[in-house]
Amino acid sequence: MELAQLEAFLQVAYHKSFSRAAEALFLTQPSVTARIQSLERELGERLFERLGRTVTLTDAGLAFLPHAQRALAAVQEGADAIDAVRHGDAGNLRLGASSSIGTYVLPALLKRFRERRPRVHIHLVTGQSEDVIEQLLTGVIHLAVCRLAAHPELESIHLYNDDLVLVVAPDHPFAKRDGVTLAEAGQEPFLFFEKNSSYHNLVLSIFLRAGISPESTIELDSFEAMKHMVEAGLGITLLPAVSVQHELETGILASVPITDMEQPPQREVGVHYLRHRRFSPPVREFLELLTSHFGAPVRAAAAEER
Repeated sequence: MELAQLEAFLQVAYHKSFSRAAEALFLTQPSVTARIQSLERELGERLFERLGRTVTLTDAGLAFLPHAQRALAAVQEGADAIDAVRHGDAGNLRLGASSSIGTYVLPALLKRFRERRPRVHIHLVTGQSEDVIEQLLTGVIHLAVCRLAAHPELESIHLYNDDLVLVVAPDHPFAKRDGVTLAEAGQEPFLFFEKNSSYHNLVLSIFLRAGISPESTIELDSFEAMKHMVEAGLGITLLPAVSVQHELETGILASVPITDMEQPPQREVGVHYLRHRRFSPPVREFLELLTSHFGAPVRAAAAEER
């Protein structure tokens, strides 16, 4: 069994597409198909069901997936370990983060880390929490900083609670008020993050628990786009406070308290990593920097390279 076969398998499983997997691997689609077929012959089982353009894992593929993830992660850990030995304080730090955290929270922390480890190569990918977690499970990244989640393959550390604020355009009638109820907010055109995201489910659940079904007018996949839509008067929305700090300070947007909630709605943010994963010194040091910044204890198993 070859590493190239495992890489192709994991990319197809992640993207659910042979063509997108080929793009990610900088290969042709026939090359990816050949690697999968070779792996299936070697294992004696079909790993994917192909129905038109839809690609899904078979039961055998689902059973094989965690083992392939661990195998690829182990190889990458070995490469990182050799790199750390070869260069001392050099190495690689591969991070994943939800878009708002990667944009508004991590820059200051990465600056501090670069001051300590200027020779470490940092690679940061951002996206929805679900996508970042998936990349962690496939061994593409070392750490994922996103909405707190539970998964049997992962260790997770709670870092902080991120307040969500109701934001409106400065000339919106709500901007002149001391507060509004959830019911009033739900009667306004409401901007949602796209439906396949945990952030969409989080915001929607805040309303549904109160028996309110807000009118969804526009769905977007970017907090920056949502802010511009609110500024243009196309609706109101709930956004992480950290993502709108500049706009609120400069008056580009206005925030309105929700009066019938005891505390602002929140999302839990955490750092995730694979269980039993060996950490090279740069990864271990960034994890310690991250957790100490937010006052979160690092588990002993994560603090030591085993």
